[in-house]
Amino acid sequence: MGSFRLRRVDALWAAARSVEVTPRATTRGERSVMVGDASEIAGLAGLLEVDLSATAFECMCWGDVDFTVRGEMGKELGVLTHHRGSGLDWVRWGGQFPLLRPGELTAWLVGRGVITTPSNIGLPGPY
Repeated sequence: MGSFRLRRVDALWAAARSVEVTPRATTRGERSVMVGDASEIAGLAGLLEVDLSATAFECMCWGDVDFTVRGEMGKELGVLTHHRGSGLDWVRWGGQFPLLRPGELTAWLVGRGVITTPSNIGLPGPY
């Protein structure tokens, strides 16, 4: 029988008990949201899925939205950062990877008020 090994990001999501979603800039009325329901965490994890077979790239911006994943007792397990141009960064990856569903993630963020318009993400701006 073959063995199954979790990727680091899979292990991160398996241990997740909550995710704080925070915009880096809140000049347009954006707000942070907390995701704590197991099914909603799983859905968000699906929206944050990246193409790990792609070549990691670096962006010069600080990012647009942070996803702080917390485990038991609120312990911080990792921070994933969404960057302009539909990339997601995690310090363990050593760069950003392209999101598989950037449009769906943007709709999720707009629907919860984390960003006010889709134009907040993916467009050039001041860094």
